[in-house]
Amino acid sequence: MRRGLTVGVCVVLLIACGIGCLSWLREYRETHEPSKLAFAEYCAHCHGHALQGGKLGPPLIGVELQNGDSTAALIRAIGGGYPERGMPSFGKTLPPELVKGLALYVSEQRQGFGLTSESWKSRIPHGPQQARDHAFRVEVVAELTSRPYSIAPLPDGRILVSEIVRGLSLVDTQGNQGPLIADTPRVWDPLVSSKNSYLMMGVVLDVALHPNYEENGWIYLSHTHRCHFDCGFMIPKSMVQVVRGRIREGRWVDQEIIWSVDPGLYTLVPDNVSAGRLAFDHDGHVYVSIGGKATYDWVQWLDKPTGKIHRVREDGGLPADNPFQPEEEISTAHTVWSYGHRTPQGLATHPVTGEIWGTEMGPRGGDEVNLIVRGGNYGWPMFTHGLDYDGEPVTIGQDLGLKLQLEDTIQPVVDFTPAPAISSFEFYRGAAFPAWENDLIVGSLRARTLYRLRIQDGERVDEEKLLTGLARIRDVEIGADGFVYLLLEHGELGTIVRLVPSDARG
Repeated sequence: MRRGLTVGVCVVLLIACGIGCLSWLREYRETHEPSKLAFAEYCAHCHGHALQGGKLGPPLIGVELQNGDSTAALIRAIGGGYPERGMPSFGKTLPPELVKGLALYVSEQRQGFGLTSESWKSRIPHGPQQARDHAFRVEVVAELTSRPYSIAPLPDGRILVSEIVRGLSLVDTQGNQGPLIADTPRVWDPLVSSKNSYLMMGVVLDVALHPNYEENGWIYLSHTHRCHFDCGFMIPKSMVQVVRGRIREGRWVDQEIIWSVDPGLYTLVPDNVSAGRLAFDHDGHVYVSIGGKATYDWVQWLDKPTGKIHRVREDGGLPADNPFQPEEEISTAHTVWSYGHRTPQGLATHPVTGEIWGTEMGPRGGDEVNLIVRGGNYGWPMFTHGLDYDGEPVTIGQDLGLKLQLEDTIQPVVDFTPAPAISSFEFYRGAAFPAWENDLIVGSLRARTLYRLRIQDGERVDEEKLLTGLARIRDVEIGADGFVYLLLEHGELGTIVRLVPSDARG
């Protein structure tokens, strides 16, 4: 036992040193990113280091670009040049991935994407905000005491909120956050915290109401169940688990496990990219997204839980029509609905069709909005529209020896390149903003932007930025009042705000 404790302590110390180094490395990588350095070397002399323009070249920000500003258009411009306008061609002097990296860098700057380390700032706008179809104002609902992950507005106007390393609590209709709900699944303190980076193992994730909550009172909660010596592990391991329960007199009661895996499939990868988003279809099933809590080869293995969206009945039973039915009981393939996902940060049900949709973070570029289909393979880590964070092509799939053809995968309905770090989303429904009915309201982290998307016949037909420079938008929900509720994270704290029609009473 003493030897086990020593090993465990050593591992935790090594990981602690590692996360401190990673925090430093992240900032170093952002300031020394290859495409940023390449812009300074090849482009800044004409266009200025801040893209503001110079004597030899026009500005690249704050103006319309003559030949378009999509990533593809920028790649054509950089690769082919426009000699008649004095723009040289770099297609023969720079490798294709660096040309694409330069295009991404220019596009990121044009859209105001700052460094990830700068995205923790929060700026709540004052006064009316004018969108294309509606004017609205942003109201602060509540200030939270810890970094949040999810909210669930209740029919009576209160709001359930999950804070990753604190637990589950209720915000009343006056914006006061109450004490923690007792007896929910255990939440562990971070092993390490450094400059907005947590090393977490054992946290609370998504909270969602059963579609018939007003009749049955069921609340669903995803969290990462942590095991140590009680599971025979020398060091802690964890994996996403879904439970449901009810709240009665400030306590979590009637708990039932809805989805879990064998402890043999738990991992020591921290919980930061666990996902754990929940959604319900119209036929009595609950879906849970599992992110990259393991090496990426697991994403394409059906008998491993990560990189998947799982589907069970609302009581935890196994649906007979799930696409994969293996013989091995320990396998997670019984519950797999789709696979090949990287970091599935959002999950929601179309209010009319009942289709399940998801949002997914790519690497540098390649954030996605996907229609989730039965048995679909979404291609990660073999295919992405993005680059690796160092500006190199993503070759993880090839390096792992995966055999997968593009035509055998499901391509995104919407590709966000450059990547704003898409987070959660919801379909709008309600009377407050009728022109947005059934549109997707999508949050982002790095870009601190709230988007509205309209999709028809499987294609994006309209897109609008409702708010920019707001904060890291971790969750998006629609209240019973039809207002759009946003969960913001900034530093170690959080804020709940809502979008209210400008003419509504405050």
